[in-house]
Amino acid sequence: MKTKLIIILVMMSLQSCDQIMDQAEEKRAQENFTSEYMGYYSGSYTGDYKGSLKVIVRKDASVQVIRGTAGNPDSYITSLIMSSFNTTSRSPDDFMLIGNMQTKNGTWEMGNFKGTWSIIKD
Repeated sequence: MKTKLIIILVMMSLQSCDQIMDQAEEKRAQENFTSEYMGYYSGSYTGDYKGSLKVIVRKDASVQVIRGTAGNPDSYITSLIMSSFNTTSRSPDDFMLIGNMQTKNGTWEMGNFKGTWSIIKD
């Protein structure tokens, strides 16, 4: 009985070590990741409203979107899922980009207002 208990404890210990090693490998991969879209972009949006856009893609694929409006910039932080914008984040004014960084264009929404956007890398 003691032998079985020792074997079970050793097996559980080995499984825990594997989990720790997997977590360490995942953390290392995240630290080494650099988004291929990293950089500064500028452009504009048109439609029901129009104005300038600044998009900053960070190393980890987090994105700051800055919408220029008449004297009152509006910005928010989102992220990329592959090359597409994560559409769960919106600015304080409810502005959101839909599209992707591969084509550097798409649509935007702000409540019932809509339009298109495009950017180029600075």
